[in-house]
Amino acid sequence: MSVEKKRYEYKLTLGRGIDGKLIRKSFYSTKSKADARKKAEKYRLQYEMEHCVGGASCVREMKFEAWAVACLELYKKPFVTENTYSGTYLIPLENHLIPYFGQMNMDNIRPYHIQAYINQASQKYAPETVKKDYNVLSLIFQNAVDNQICTHNPIVKSIQLPKHEPVSGKRAYSQEQYDLIYSYAKNHRDGLAIMLLLETGISRSELLGLRWEDIDLEKQVIHINHGLVSYRSADEDKWVSAESGLKNKFRKRTVPIVEKSLLERLRLEPRKVELNGRLVETQQVIHSPQGKAYQPNNWVNRRYKPFMDELHAKYPEIPILSVHELRHTRATLWIAQGVEPYMAARLLGHSDLKMLTKVYDHTDPETLRRALLNRNHDGMGTNGQ
Repeated sequence: MSVEKKRYEYKLTLGRGIDGKLIRKSFYSTKSKADARKKAEKYRLQYEMEHCVGGASCVREMKFEAWAVACLELYKKPFVTENTYSGTYLIPLENHLIPYFGQMNMDNIRPYHIQAYINQASQKYAPETVKKDYNVLSLIFQNAVDNQICTHNPIVKSIQLPKHEPVSGKRAYSQEQYDLIYSYAKNHRDGLAIMLLLETGISRSELLGLRWEDIDLEKQVIHINHGLVSYRSADEDKWVSAESGLKNKFRKRTVPIVEKSLLERLRLEPRKVELNGRLVETQQVIHSPQGKAYQPNNWVNRRYKPFMDELHAKYPEIPILSVHELRHTRATLWIAQGVEPYMAARLLGHSDLKMLTKVYDHTDPETLRRALLNRNHDGMGTNGQ
């Protein structure tokens, strides 16, 4: 006998009709009262937009929150990937801009309000984050003026953004450290991922999006075709993981496998997992115990960090670097080994040499010194062989 789920109700008041009676609408959820309220608020924002038919009253009454949400859904959501929409537009709006401007009337927001927000945000966030917020505000107000939601645009030339401080030095392993880590990874249960990162310079997104069909052991190459990302889904109202393609067309590339031990590890790696007493084929090369794609942060916390902790416990002299710093390590060593910058940029999926130049602008001097000394010592490097 099935038990009917409890339904939570939230009543939303939308105003008064021409007869003076309250206009009310009920929203329901089987999850919680808060979920029902969230549905109601989403409807309220849309209702306000649809009933804003122009004129002075529309300008006076339109709240920032109502217009901002509708603006992004109309002018950005259909034209960018879901993870870009979430990370570049939705999250800055929900976490930063709505808490500050949310209930202000659009036409009452002045340049000094924008500058006051930027000054406050600069005390808490990095300059890149503040610039992202500023760009979202620019989009919101430009389209508001175009739609006569407000009579002026408070984003003016006099607005001052925080200056970008020099990026602190990025770390990279020396060739000797690289060789030791690579050797350790060969026999580690989670070592395949580390070997792939160190050998190819692929990103975390590309690693977790890598499928067996992308591996050509006969030709000894890896085709980078997918990227796995995690983002806040506006439609599902939760964090999800998905293959959303690559960051740009240059990221789609083919990387040769030079290290023989990596080829052998790929040949021997199981391509099936046991679930409920039966073997199930896996698509991803790096996958969860259930054979599914890893949520990126889960992989870092459950696989990458434990590997690094075990490595550091055995070799205290080896610092723990981030996943991105392994990509930085590969770039640094390629250049130190004599790989042409243009070729290194192609292998990394950069569109030109500008990004590679930034890598070395932000590399700490000791990392560069070790790379040069190693190059002078043994030429092309050994990869542990």
